[in-house]
Amino acid sequence: MADRTFGWVQEAYTLGNLKNVVSVFVPGSEINRLLCTDKIPRLITEKDGRDIFISELSTEEICIPYTHLKGKGTPTGYTRSNAPCSGIIQAVLPGQRKEYQSDWPADSFLRWAVSVGFLEYSRSKDVCCISGLGQEYAMSLEGSEEEAQVLKTAFLSYPPVCRVMTLLGEEEHLTKFEIGARLGFIGEAGFTSIPQYMILEGLLEAETKEDKTKLLQDTEGTSDKYVRTICSWLMQMGWISKVPKEVTSNAYGSLSSATIPQSYKLTLKGRTVLKHTTGVSRFAKIPKRVMWDMLATKVADREYLRNRRTHIIKYLEGSYRSPAQIKEYLKSKGLKEEAETILDDIRSFENIGLQVKKSGDTYRIMDEILGLDLPEEAEFKLPVKSEVSVFKDYLRTHLAHVDHRYLILVDLGFDGSSDRDYEMKTAELLTTELGFKGARLGDTRKPDVCVYHGNNGLIIDNKAYGKGYSLPIKQADEINRYIEENKERNEFLNPNKWWNIFDQSVTHFRFAFISGSFTGGFKDRLNLISMRSGICGAAINSVNLLLMAEELKAGRLDYEEWFEAFDCNDEISFPLDLI
Repeated sequence: MADRTFGWVQEAYTLGNLKNVVSVFVPGSEINRLLCTDKIPRLITEKDGRDIFISELSTEEICIPYTHLKGKGTPTGYTRSNAPCSGIIQAVLPGQRKEYQSDWPADSFLRWAVSVGFLEYSRSKDVCCISGLGQEYAMSLEGSEEEAQVLKTAFLSYPPVCRVMTLLGEEEHLTKFEIGARLGFIGEAGFTSIPQYMILEGLLEAETKEDKTKLLQDTEGTSDKYVRTICSWLMQMGWISKVPKEVTSNAYGSLSSATIPQSYKLTLKGRTVLKHTTGVSRFAKIPKRVMWDMLATKVADREYLRNRRTHIIKYLEGSYRSPAQIKEYLKSKGLKEEAETILDDIRSFENIGLQVKKSGDTYRIMDEILGLDLPEEAEFKLPVKSEVSVFKDYLRTHLAHVDHRYLILVDLGFDGSSDRDYEMKTAELLTTELGFKGARLGDTRKPDVCVYHGNNGLIIDNKAYGKGYSLPIKQADEINRYIEENKERNEFLNPNKWWNIFDQSVTHFRFAFISGSFTGGFKDRLNLISMRSGICGAAINSVNLLLMAEELKAGRLDYEEWFEAFDCNDEISFPLDLI
């Protein structure tokens, strides 16, 4: 089975290009003829599939392998800017400096076409062909009422579009980050959003207009990218408009404000269209297209999670069920889950755009669901739950006060490519959720995170590692340097003066390393740092950090005791019998 991730789309914006991609599958269409007679003969070599591609596009019923559509990545010896064209959809999409684009945009447009139902994808054969709706779209005149109706049906069948529009319908005016924070599966890798207050702090610190523009363009999480992409479609449809929003924050102890341009409002046309998502009055409700692939994206055991969520959706479609009933149903399918995990999935179904209704302690999915089936292999081979998911399930039963969206820290702590997200989410947990003062610093020659409360301060180094963090001597030296800089507070030692994050009342400092897990001789390095610096510190993994956060927020631990836990020069285990 090919590893495809349909259902979530980034970096595919233009409706005209989408129509060309779909029209490729219509024999004799303008783009089909252009490909066969001009573009493919000129742009693609025989070695890269030229003759095979032309043959596939010349059949009466066009069905093409996904690899032939997407093409190959950048070959050795080439850069993305000069890589040869190697796929049919690459040749369809015009580039900025050449006639074609790379395999990444080609894949994005294919995901888009499949996700909204214009193309049908065979998982067993790994091929795409056009759907009935796609045929209608390809044959409709550009700008016609027929085209608008087909696009409306396609987009409103796509749950994330409904989620974005529903949020705008409820709250009038939202930024990309405000929407992104509520799009996707709760506390799960693959659905990150930059906390808006951090964006605001960055805008307030930016010295030039160019710095502000760069911050807004370059700083976004995965869910924020999905929002930006979806909103580009909706603006082209005339359903939403882009209206800059002034947002405020209590950063640095005073009320400050800045403008975020990527902010959106529903238009009058959009408000009318929104009624189709719930079937209000005379507005027919459009069935939702849910693909198995969209039910988990980046996590290690995504096949397991996709299967579990598929079973739950099918069980809740058309009938009210309690978490206890769902638990028993999953057990009959070979899946052992707790009620808290089931409830997080149900809340997440709303976050991806499904309509969930609660009656007493029971839940029902009110949508008619299309396209959701387990892969044939999944019916015979039961995927295994990962250790990370086991930890998160344990935490769900213990976190009664801490928001479950912070469960993503468990995923991020083991993802070596997510350092920035790990730092930001740690800072958000400590400041927004737990009430510490401080922030993520995370730039060159600065600690990752610094927080304080009363006269206690903590200098934090976040480390996301896939197989455990051993605290190499280089990182021990680095945090020791930060400790010394904080003691001296001499701008000649470090002109960025990062220590100003701490209030002058903070006099008692500690250090901390936070990671997914720890291994090797990290305890020796903790003791070495303490001996050299004269202050104490500790290591704590993501699971124990969240358990400790729960104790603090529940009132079973006070702030003084929280800081004292870092005096051990060892790993903090909270509670001791968990890990």
